[in-house]
Amino acid sequence: MTTSSKSAAREHRVSKSQPARDLNWSEIDAWVLSVFADEYLLSRVRRLQKVELVSVWKLTAHALEKHREAHLEVLEPLEVHRRLLEGLSGESLLVASSMFLSSLSEAEEFFELSFKTIKSKLGKSLDTAASERAMRAARVTTAAAEVLGGFDAARKYMHTKNFALGGSTPAKLLKTGEGERLVLSELQTQSAGGPI
Repeated sequence: MTTSSKSAAREHRVSKSQPARDLNWSEIDAWVLSVFADEYLLSRVRRLQKVELVSVWKLTAHALEKHREAHLEVLEPLEVHRRLLEGLSGESLLVASSMFLSSLSEAEEFFELSFKTIKSKLGKSLDTAASERAMRAARVTTAAAEVLGGFDAARKYMHTKNFALGGSTPAKLLKTGEGERLVLSELQTQSAGGPI
């Protein structure tokens, strides 16, 4: 393959997987927090007869689509910080989990909480640490969906070992703020047309 053929193939691949605009972290945060605060979504999650992530994902996907179309007020980082200190809704644990995990046992491992504890948080506010971890998971998965063209691709990305991330998966790095920064930086590089 010639250099110009490789370049054309790469441009085609990038244009198919890249969003129409650059990643805007404030917009992504506003989108995620609006979903976490969606009373209809939260009440539906609380009323699930049997809590399974696939059921939560169906509800979450609908809320994501609804809020994507809404004109959201862009949030300053200090406002995001304030909301995390106040505590996200307990349902955010399940909503965030449904965005990138397949099972409740994975959610238990990611949040380092038993399912019984997660269920006991429904209808209540989370502490700052749990709020921050839910936000990290949802923010990165949403950013990956924007870069890769959808949540199916984002879910795959989250569990694929990545050379640019030292051979780790993005999902494993989300347990810390530093790991989140690494993943977001890698996604920004992809969004700008860097290696995938």
